[in-house]
Amino acid sequence: MNKKLLALTTALTVAASGAAFAKCDYEDCMKMMHRDMGGFVQSQADISTVKQAMGMPDDAIVTLKGNIEKQVKKDKYIFKDATGEMTVEIGKKVWAGQTVSPSDTVVITGEIDKDFEHRKLDVERLTKE
Repeated sequence: MNKKLLALTTALTVAASGAAFAKCDYEDCMKMMHRDMGGFVQSQADISTVKQAMGMPDDAIVTLKGNIEKQVKKDKYIFKDATGEMTVEIGKKVWAGQTVSPSDTVVITGEIDKDFEHRKLDVERLTKE
């Protein structure tokens, strides 16, 4: 009986959190998410551009604001802002049930992955605005 009550309580909490996240702006969503999970919350002032990200070193942490234009492979997408476009890798967990179209503005945070010829962003967080 206690396991069923715990499962129901958890499901209701997750559903309520999802509804709240659907209606928040970037900073409010980040505060809500980190209130429950803990961690550092960046401000909008820390958002970089694709042009800046393309010049950053391997493993640099970057936050970008723009649009996901199209899917090019299973978990690879083209991300675009006013300064350019780059490949981003977004795993299933990062989507967290969100649906995003090319007309939606998103804020993504991740780590630059640079090899000899290419540079991409491994996205660890995605928030729809």
